[in-house]
Amino acid sequence: MTMTMTQTLVNIALVLLFSMLWSRLDGWLERHSPAHRLVGLGLIGGLTTILLMLFPLAVAPGVFLDLRSSAIAVCGLMGGPISAVLSAGMAVTWRVFQGGLGAGAGALAILLAAAVGICAGWRDDRAILSIRRIVLMSVGLVIVPQITILVLPPETWPLVLSSLPLMLPMQCLAALLAALMIRAELLQRAKLQEAELYRSIIETMPENLTVKDREGRFILANPAAADVLGLADPQDMIGKTDADFHSPALASQYHSDEQAVYDADKALLLEQSYETSLGLKGWYSTLKYPIREPKTDRIVGLVTHNRDISKQKELERQLAESRQQLTDALANMADGLVMFDRQGKLVYCNERYRAMFSKTADLRVPGAHLRDIIAASRARGEEALPAEAASAPAACDRADDKMPALPLQPGKREIQLWDGRALEAQTRSVSGGGSLIVFTDITVAKQAEEMLRQANRALEKAAFTDGLTGLYNRRAFDVHIRHELARSRRSGSGVCLLMIDIDHFKLFNDRYGHQSGDQCLRQVASALRATAKRGTDIAARYGGEEMALLLTDTDLAGGEIVARHYCQAVRDLRIAHEGSHKGFVTVSIGVAAVPADSIHDSDDLIASADAALYRAKHGGRDQHVAAELQLAPVDTLTSKRAKHGR
Repeated sequence: MTMTMTQTLVNIALVLLFSMLWSRLDGWLERHSPAHRLVGLGLIGGLTTILLMLFPLAVAPGVFLDLRSSAIAVCGLMGGPISAVLSAGMAVTWRVFQGGLGAGAGALAILLAAAVGICAGWRDDRAILSIRRIVLMSVGLVIVPQITILVLPPETWPLVLSSLPLMLPMQCLAALLAALMIRAELLQRAKLQEAELYRSIIETMPENLTVKDREGRFILANPAAADVLGLADPQDMIGKTDADFHSPALASQYHSDEQAVYDADKALLLEQSYETSLGLKGWYSTLKYPIREPKTDRIVGLVTHNRDISKQKELERQLAESRQQLTDALANMADGLVMFDRQGKLVYCNERYRAMFSKTADLRVPGAHLRDIIAASRARGEEALPAEAASAPAACDRADDKMPALPLQPGKREIQLWDGRALEAQTRSVSGGGSLIVFTDITVAKQAEEMLRQANRALEKAAFTDGLTGLYNRRAFDVHIRHELARSRRSGSGVCLLMIDIDHFKLFNDRYGHQSGDQCLRQVASALRATAKRGTDIAARYGGEEMALLLTDTDLAGGEIVARHYCQAVRDLRIAHEGSHKGFVTVSIGVAAVPADSIHDSDDLIASADAALYRAKHGGRDQHVAAELQLAPVDTLTSKRAKHGR
């Protein structure tokens, strides 16, 4: 019994030795040759199995019992099929080499142990870390390999069965201990690796990181933290406090911030000023995180992570300064500025904008909707709308209650306010679908424009009006007659010209004087203006005592009717003229019209009317004469005028 226990303990020791060797070899292979890790595990497992078979418990001639199955199963659990097959192959080879009555059963037991390990760790590379899978493997070793007893000769069964009460618990215990030892080693190694990783991260961080205890002493610092303080080695900070490196005021501030974390019992994000060993000042964004004791949850220290935000603070300062300058500039600019978002809500406006719309300034604030602003503006009579717009329903009052589109459409428009001011609104689209509107007071410009327009009208009137009679002058007459003839050619409508001459006007001037002659001209011109009743009729002073009347859309017959009425109108003036056989002022009129075959341009029309006028004067004056179909030569007409006079 003593020998049996000794052999069993030797087997357990070898299994545990296997666990230790594999743990060390696994770490070395993981660092230097990860690809050979599973092969190494299989080799160690195979060698351990062979050693176990060198110290067997002989239960019958050629029949041996040992803990080889434990090593094989652990190989299968950790390394999967590769490690299990390699270690099982080495063990089977050695057992067959040993020979004996139980060689076949022993080889089969080795293969079954490998199968138990593979199944327990199936499709899980980290199965050795699972307590459930370790227990499953250990229980499997107690049950599955024992079926090999059936392969042994029946006469050996009693001896083998008598040994199982000792070997089966030992088999299970050995497998559990080996797996748990390896698991503990792997977990410890993972923690060390994790700690090393954290240390590497902390040491390579460009931002400084420190850990303090409750008394404010540094217990950990990275190189970045030491560099800020002008130290070459972070270890020079250990055991010291902020008072050893900073001014009393700054150290006191840091202590107060840390105390605030302890009082709040939670992490705090702060902004702290700092000063380097070289005297450079700046700002940190500081995260102070409490460290708790796992068992009591009591705060035992503080992690401080500092991120330098000096450049960010400077940019924020510059941005705030620029924003204030922009706000001041916008507030004092001559134009009103307003911005609406894509939903029509007012986002920003300057004071000039609100001052421009005094009746609704209370509504023109950020958050107000354009629809409400327009409705209030119209309700309060702020905008002077055209009559048709004022009578129409406002866009914002329609049943669909949609925002009016016009004010937000890109472009320019003019607004007339109730007090006579005129504004120009220029709308531009901005990013995000909003609109920016610039309002410019153009009242002075509009007034200047109106004055210029009136001056131009006055100049135009002076340039085209005869100063004595108030009729169009010769220049205006020439422009109008060419225009009307061109229109007549396009439309085929008629144009009639009346050439008018005051009879014996030279004798009138000689007898009554030029002032009376001017008064006579004004009276005759006034009668002519009264005769030209239509807005398109052109009454002009052609020259001296000669006048002209251009009638649009009028044929020759219509012109004769007008001429007849005008002759009578002049007679009715009863302007005394002792130099005329009539005893009062009369006129002679020549009438010509287009279309006519013999008239092709304004010169032809004037010549035709002039010829008719000549015949009217030659025929006794105080009458009108219509033009003949054929025109007399111009030189003949000129000679006749000279002979008979006007």
